[in-house]
Amino acid sequence: MKVWRAAAVACAIAWGGGASAQTLTMGVQASFGMDPHFVFLGPNMAAARHVFDTLVNRDADSRWTPGLTTSWTAIAPTTWEFKLREGVTFHDGTPFTAEDVVFSFQRIPNIPGNPGPYTPNLRGIARTEVVDATTLRIHTTDPNPVLPGQLTNVFIVSRRAAEGAMPPDFNSGRAAIGTGPYRLEQHRGSEGMTVIRSDSYWGERQPWQKVEVRVIGNDAARTAALLAGDVDLIEEVGTPDVQRLERSGRVNVFRRPSDRVIFLLPHVGADRLPLFTDADGKPLDHNPFRDLRVRQALSLAINRQALVERAMDGQAVATGQLVPEGFGGFDPAIPVPPYDPDRAKQLLAEAGYPNGFGFTLGCSNNRYVNDARVCQVLGQMFTRAGFRAVVETQPGSVFFARTAVGRNDVPLVFFGQSSSSTRDATHVLSLAMHSQQVARGFGQSNRGAFADANLDRLIQAVAFGMEDREEKMRAAMREAMRLHAGIPLYNQMVIAAGRRGLTYTPRLDEQLVALHARPAQ
Repeated sequence: MKVWRAAAVACAIAWGGGASAQTLTMGVQASFGMDPHFVFLGPNMAAARHVFDTLVNRDADSRWTPGLTTSWTAIAPTTWEFKLREGVTFHDGTPFTAEDVVFSFQRIPNIPGNPGPYTPNLRGIARTEVVDATTLRIHTTDPNPVLPGQLTNVFIVSRRAAEGAMPPDFNSGRAAIGTGPYRLEQHRGSEGMTVIRSDSYWGERQPWQKVEVRVIGNDAARTAALLAGDVDLIEEVGTPDVQRLERSGRVNVFRRPSDRVIFLLPHVGADRLPLFTDADGKPLDHNPFRDLRVRQALSLAINRQALVERAMDGQAVATGQLVPEGFGGFDPAIPVPPYDPDRAKQLLAEAGYPNGFGFTLGCSNNRYVNDARVCQVLGQMFTRAGFRAVVETQPGSVFFARTAVGRNDVPLVFFGQSSSSTRDATHVLSLAMHSQQVARGFGQSNRGAFADANLDRLIQAVAFGMEDREEKMRAAMREAMRLHAGIPLYNQMVIAAGRRGLTYTPRLDEQLVALHARPAQ
């Protein structure tokens, strides 16, 4: 039996002078929506954390902390008990109850047309039992050791405000009624949002009376806005600017390795794809990526350290696995894969492609740090190793819908996975490496439709195992890497910058959240 309990309710911090009336203006890279159950992506979650709460929160280091629950206990192999926080109200004054939790759980899988549902975070939940006004029991189909971590991404909405509501109702503010530290004043579509401090918030009093979030998609433009004093804090500082800003003394740079590993997903599920071509540019009638030797050749074609230096300006960590060092399941025995283009060509010839073949590498161009730039460098590396790679980049809003599970037509997908919810390999293995069994909560990020029965078995031992978890996670990671179900590239850095007189603690999950910004003391 495992028990987590809050030591005490955090005390409010009193800020002297005019700090409590200050406005914090943040510049973010990507637009976002206000429906906390629509499209499971970091920008949407970052926005939601201002207005909504989760049953279990996670801090800047991705450790589980009390949220709308004060404790959680595994009282049986398939039963977790949560004690709800008392006296919490929504921004409209409505009391928070267990019924709001049940409603939120039921709403998540039932939003029509959701290209990125939050359903992975409900994986394994069989039913939710309301024991009494302050006690909730979640029954799972199988043992689930990371259920509290999954719930760090499940935002609780008001049943009264959100019943029947769709994403436009949240963007308008009508349904965006949460229990979080800020209440929504205005969502400005692709331009950002304004939130106002909620003085009824149950937790630590925030120092900012108002937070303005502005969408500034261009890295250079965000940096310029910070230097000009138009914004106070920015995310995703352009990697070429990091050293210059640190030397300038005009702003503070806040950086650390994040929890996100960037990798490639070879599309092996389709019998054929129009974007595979032979050496003469004619469509192939089969899928070369189904051959392990070809996937091995893809990996050998990549000089990961050169990729980090050239495309990321040194602001990343080359890796050969899908979680960062320090997370559960990271195996020090798994090396960074070697760079060997000659061996890659040899493997291609052995697989029946002595003259190579063509494929499209699909990338976002505004979601991950330097994503389009990285993909152009990857394309050059693939070409030098005998492939005929075509790089196609699209805005994230288009790219992720196009490559969604069940709809992807791209042979090789550039992708990144965050593992903060579980702080171990459970999340990425279950979502990206397991075969597509969406109804069971597996494979929702497996855009390459990879499927291997033995790997599934190893991953399920991780997902359902309460004992010997580290050994099981490493075994599953080794097998996924041996099969090249995904091809890791590097561990991304989270890099933020703020004006002098401001401190900020970057989150491992890369989400820019006003809760971690404070006036310097």
